[in-house]
Amino acid sequence: MSTVALPVPQSLVSPWRSNWIISKRDDLTWFIGSAAISYVAYGMMAAGVPITAIWLLWLIGIDGPHVIATVTRTYFDKQERARLGWYLWVVVPLAVIGPVMVWLGQGSLFYLFAVCWQHYHIAKQHFGLVMLWKAKNKERDPFDLKLDKTFLLTSTILPLAIFVQRTRLASLAPAGNALLAGYLAFVGLYLLHQIRKWNTRQPMNTPKLGLLAVLIPLQWLIFMHASTLGPDGILRAGITLGLFHSFQYHRLLWFHNRNRYAVPQAWQKFGIAAFFAKDFGYYLFTAIGLNLLLSILPQTMNPQVEWIKAAVWAFPFTHYMLDSKIWRVRGNKDLAAALRIN
Repeated sequence: MSTVALPVPQSLVSPWRSNWIISKRDDLTWFIGSAAISYVAYGMMAAGVPITAIWLLWLIGIDGPHVIATVTRTYFDKQERARLGWYLWVVVPLAVIGPVMVWLGQGSLFYLFAVCWQHYHIAKQHFGLVMLWKAKNKERDPFDLKLDKTFLLTSTILPLAIFVQRTRLASLAPAGNALLAGYLAFVGLYLLHQIRKWNTRQPMNTPKLGLLAVLIPLQWLIFMHASTLGPDGILRAGITLGLFHSFQYHRLLWFHNRNRYAVPQAWQKFGIAAFFAKDFGYYLFTAIGLNLLLSILPQTMNPQVEWIKAAVWAFPFTHYMLDSKIWRVRGNKDLAAALRIN
């Protein structure tokens, strides 16, 4: 006797059922749950733990290595070197910007610019994860896409803008308050849209909402606290928010590298990148070692030379620019395959 499988009515499918980038466990742990590390770091700073210890751990063991780790799928990958070409040399002119600003007496402005670019990069990564979850769940609604993009970027960039207004542009307080009021109205509209989707049994994209639930309160908590510390509070904000971002990046990059380079004749196809994808220890040793050599060592040997501290920002800047190119899934079948997007 044969049986015919009947399709399950849409009304019986849970709207919370979702596909994940790596797996439910990995995504919850690394892409969402690692926000807990930033919350803990914030709590430690607020409790009076010296920032130096947290800063050193962040710079040497987590954030710095995540910046340098980009080389494992760009400079070390001969196919990517051929594709990116001259773009890999942007590090040279970028190394000049900071020292020139310091020489002109605008070091403080340079560091504000650097952290703003860093934060925009972080915001884009969070949205990139949202886009991957949308791709995994085959979400194609253009309105939903634009709404998610606008809401996430507003929720991550506006706290920084309010910080700048409160610490450097106090006379613009009415404008800052107006932006906050408009944002609260936007939050209400976004929540109403999610409720409407749930009531009509549309897919809710659980991981996307999970990320927003931990990310948005973190952004506002960190930047509003930092604004009470004056302009220098930007350092504390950068460290705490960078922790979450760095753990996300390490996991996504390792997932990509293991999939891309675990193929027959990988060494012939990709070069030395295949070697560093064999074992996580190789990857981590490379990231930490190069960060120590290129970033930490020059600053340690010349602690009083301000232009060197500014110059090494060339490596994060290069990381930001490369990331804007190398993670575009649309039109890149190799990347889609490495991220297991069908």
